[in-house]
Amino acid sequence: MNKLPLIIAALLAALPVVPRAAEITVQDASDALEAVRSVLQADRQAVVADAMQFIESEADAFWPAYHQYRSEMNRVGDGIKGLILEYGQLYPDVPADRAKRMLKEILSLEKQQLSTRASFLKKLARMLPPAKALRFAQVESRLDLAVRAQLAAAIPLVPIEGEIGGSATEGVLYQEGTAGGVAVRTRRISAVVAAIDTANRKVVLVDDAGIRETVKVGPEAINFDQVRRGDRLEVVATEELVVSLAQPGESTDNGAAALVDLAPRGAKPGGVVAAVARITGTVTALDPARRTATLRFEDGSTRTFPVRSDVDLGQRKVGDQVIFQVTEMVAISVEKP
Repeated sequence: MNKLPLIIAALLAALPVVPRAAEITVQDASDALEAVRSVLQADRQAVVADAMQFIESEADAFWPAYHQYRSEMNRVGDGIKGLILEYGQLYPDVPADRAKRMLKEILSLEKQQLSTRASFLKKLARMLPPAKALRFAQVESRLDLAVRAQLAAAIPLVPIEGEIGGSATEGVLYQEGTAGGVAVRTRRISAVVAAIDTANRKVVLVDDAGIRETVKVGPEAINFDQVRRGDRLEVVATEELVVSLAQPGESTDNGAAALVDLAPRGAKPGGVVAAVARITGTVTALDPARRTATLRFEDGSTRTFPVRSDVDLGQRKVGDQVIFQVTEMVAISVEKP
C-alpha cells in the first residue's frame, strides 16, 4: 500500500497555521515557521524512505547526497523565512520600495531553489535507476507543494487600496398585474481593523481578500476609543425600495426621516442607523409599444422607466402619481479577537 498520500495528509494536519490578517506578529510567524520546518525535518526522511523502497546499495549512495541537498535547500528556506518575518512585521502597510525589493528577493530565492533542485536531480540520475530518480522527483514535488500551499493559504495577501465589496443578495416581490413592487438588496461586509488614526478619527479596514479601505468615523460613534487594531467589523446594509401608485386621497408629499440607535458609552461598539426617504413622481408620458413610462419629479428632472409585461398600460394615464419609498438600514457590530 502506498502510504505517501496518508503521510502528507498527516504532515499537513500537524502544520500550524500562520496567523492571518491583522493578528500576525513577528514572533507568531517565527514560531509557526519553525514548527513547520521542525515537523518536516523530523518526518521528511521517513516519507522519502517509505515511498522509494531503496535497496541497500541505493540507500548507501542516496542518503549522504540527500542530506547535503536538504541542507542547501534549508539555507534557501532561511531566506524565505526572513522575508515572511519582514512581511509580518510590516503588514498591512508594506511601502512600495519594500514591496519592490521583497519581490526581487523572492524571485532570486525561487531561482536558487530551482537551481539547487535541478543540480541534485542530475546527480540523482547517475546513482539511481531512471524510474526511481523520476519517482523521487515526484515525491519531492508533492512534499514541497503541500508545504507551499499551506503557507500560501495562511499568509494574507499584501493589501491594496480599493473598495471593500463584501457579498450582496437581491430580491424582488410584486403582485401580478399590479404596478410597482418591493425590491430588497442586502450587502454584508466583514473586515479587520488594521490601523487606527485616533486624532483624525479614521480606521483602515482590510478584508479577507486583502482589499484595504480607509473609513472616516463620525463624531456620533461615541465608543470609537474602544476600537482596537485586530477587531473585526461586521456590517449589514439593507436597502428596500417600495414603488406604488398613489391611491385617491393618499399623501404624495416628499420627505425624509432618520433613526440612530447606537450603543451607549462604555458598551461594545455598534448600533443601527436607518433612514427613510419618500419621493413622488408624476407620469408625463406612456409608450405602450416600448412599455415605458416617463416621470417628472419635484426638482424638475425626468426619468423613463420600463414597465413589466403583466401590467396593463391601458389602465394608466398621464398625471398618475408614483410613490418611491427608500428605506436604508445599516447594522454595525465589532467583535473583539
